[in-house]
Amino acid sequence: MAEAGTGARAPMALRVRPEASAVIELLKPITWFAPMWAFGCGIVSTGQPISDHLVVLLAGIVLAGPLVCGTSQAVNDWYDRHVDAINEPNRPIPSGRIPGRWGLGIAVTCTFLSLVFAAMLGPLTLAAAAVGLALAWAYSAPPLRLKLNGWWGNAAVAACYEGLPWFTGAVLVTGAVPSTEILALAMLY
Repeated sequence: MAEAGTGARAPMALRVRPEASAVIELLKPITWFAPMWAFGCGIVSTGQPISDHLVVLLAGIVLAGPLVCGTSQAVNDWYDRHVDAINEPNRPIPSGRIPGRWGLGIAVTCTFLSLVFAAMLGPLTLAAAAVGLALAWAYSAPPLRLKLNGWWGNAAVAACYEGLPWFTGAVLVTGAVPSTEILALAMLY
């Protein structure tokens, strides 16, 4: 057993909170690229110069990637923890690197932070983030678990990873609901 003050890591059974590396692994940064890219496409689709909107670009990238997409990963891993314990036992939750109910706590906290951040970017951005987060929870959590149906699950993922980030990029640049052409592009993407 690790002695206090020795710098040794506590055994997993004694951990009270997760290490930062386990939380980052839970949020799966590799998955953030697609929604961040779609957000950028939404900005470009407006035809306005990106150089005039660099702060919006950076804020939207944070919202689409680490916040909303990261949240969806934490939610999914929490509700898949029993299956992952069999199929992927080295993931942060089933391995114990995210102990107890910390996985759920991280998912709820990230949901709240995502909504607060989105609210600071405007009501349409908040609405898009709220829809995306609701779909993320509905995809993984009972009773809906949209992932169990190929049509509904895939539609939810498409909306969260591509459509809503594209919409949000256009909204943040124009300050309004995007044109029909931009919405059509987002739906086709």
